[in-house]
Amino acid sequence: MESWIPYLLTVTPGLVLIGIIAALLPRQAHGVRILVLVLGFVFARDAMTTHGLWEMGVVGREAGGGPDAVPGTAVPPVPWLRFTDDPVALLVLAVASLALAAGIVLACRDLRWTVLWSGPRWWLSVLAGLAGAAVIVAPFLWLYGTLGTWFPALAGGAGVVPLDERGGAVAGGVLVALAVFALCGNLVEEVLFRGFLQAHLEDATPGRTGRWRAALLSGLVFAAAHLALAYLLTDLGWPVVAFTLLEGLVCAVVAMRQGVLGATVAHGGAIFVLASGLV
Repeated sequence: MESWIPYLLTVTPGLVLIGIIAALLPRQAHGVRILVLVLGFVFARDAMTTHGLWEMGVVGREAGGGPDAVPGTAVPPVPWLRFTDDPVALLVLAVASLALAAGIVLACRDLRWTVLWSGPRWWLSVLAGLAGAAVIVAPFLWLYGTLGTWFPALAGGAGVVPLDERGGAVAGGVLVALAVFALCGNLVEEVLFRGFLQAHLEDATPGRTGRWRAALLSGLVFAAAHLALAYLLTDLGWPVVAFTLLEGLVCAVVAMRQGVLGATVAHGGAIFVLASGLV
């Protein structure tokens, strides 16, 4: 049986429960509703781990030691990520993600007018998102040693981390489905964390200071939402938390001016590049 079928059967009852709670909450309980929806998303995302729809690892935990270490090098701990190589599963999950994003917007419909969905020009939001993705990916180019193969003067001391040590190559036929899923799946996160949560926090503390505090908090909450993944579902620990903190903060800053669209491009673009084995 395809891995996405038992996954959907597993998460559907939980998501229905979350939907009922969100519907029964008092209309003005916006903060509680957002946090309940965040919990529902974390449940759905983390269930992907137990159903084998994605895999994470860390290379370079110690110099020459540990199951994921690169022998004879001193690579700092750096995570890698791979999704299922089944394009049908990726497309099904993309459609399910769009449905989940629509459900979140419906559940928070009273707040949708407070959300910055895009900047004044959508194409500038896309460009800003691509720049944000480059910022997120840049440390990995150096840590993996990829940057050194392009620009020898910028090579790290540990050399190149072989692709086989960080998830392996990804088949070219999967890349389009992977890109679609990366954007749709991370749209859900950005609607929640940068759309409704960040907008709600900005509304609670108006002014320039409030905007930066809201961005910081959305990034911190985003990283905290990965603690169970980092420490309970896997044993990857702080490198995952550090990566998600960087990711959350970059997307939060992009969202301040370029909205959910820019943040989604930054988040989805970075995840696609890292999960595709192209770097």
